[in-house]
Amino acid sequence: MKKIMILLFAMSTIMSFAQQLDGYNCIFLNSHTNNQWGLDDRIKESFVNKGFMVVTSRDEIPKAPNERLATLELTYNFEIKYGGTPFNFKLTNMLGESVFEAEGVGNTMSAKADANRACKRALGKMEKLSYKFDPSKTPKLPTPTTEKSSWTENQIRDYLSSENIDVVEGIYKNMGGSYYKLAILKDNGKFLAIVMDTDRPNWFVGGVKVVLESLKDNFYNTSYYDDNYSRLETISEIDANGVLKIGNNSYMKIFPITK
Repeated sequence: MKKIMILLFAMSTIMSFAQQLDGYNCIFLNSHTNNQWGLDDRIKESFVNKGFMVVTSRDEIPKAPNERLATLELTYNFEIKYGGTPFNFKLTNMLGESVFEAEGVGNTMSAKADANRACKRALGKMEKLSYKFDPSKTPKLPTPTTEKSSWTENQIRDYLSSENIDVVEGIYKNMGGSYYKLAILKDNGKFLAIVMDTDRPNWFVGGVKVVLESLKDNFYNTSYYDDNYSRLETISEIDANGVLKIGNNSYMKIFPITK
């Protein structure tokens, strides 16, 4: 009975992993060794044969949010050891969530052979999974959506050149921490801070970083998302110099220039 329970648990785990992988069709191979002993080639071949597209540079990761969200970052590590070399790889999605990981061990008379055998055994656990890309299983952004998220910078600047905008509307850059360039625009009675540019690999152009609701004077009831998409609440204020303070972060308005 115990053996049956273990087998059923293993089967359910494999099915769960397979369902998780179905939401992705691109692998960003974040090389650990610059292809030492051909490990990158082995990994790439394994995922290409499975049906994935594989890229080896962050610049090659798709830019469109729906395509970027269907991308997994693959990281790996191994340690040459007498008696058996362990190799581990991990797949993480663009929201920072762990999706799949596996380990293999190689034990021969050669460090190169050990690493390659361990890598092959770890990849074999992924290769045994059934896989078919299904975009309906791709994760969705936890932030609100808005039609203005698809505006170009020229469209945003044209809108902000109007004399009828509110004091908080504008283009902002953060003053410390992770880099964000945000466009704060009025949308259905609220103000949404839309990402125009960022150095965060798990954030996307068009994503909503902050939602503000007017209170009295230049204060705003604010909900915002940190670098890992946790939702936080605070009261924000914009001062006469165009500096918007949100939690521990400050953003300077760069357009239109505050007079």
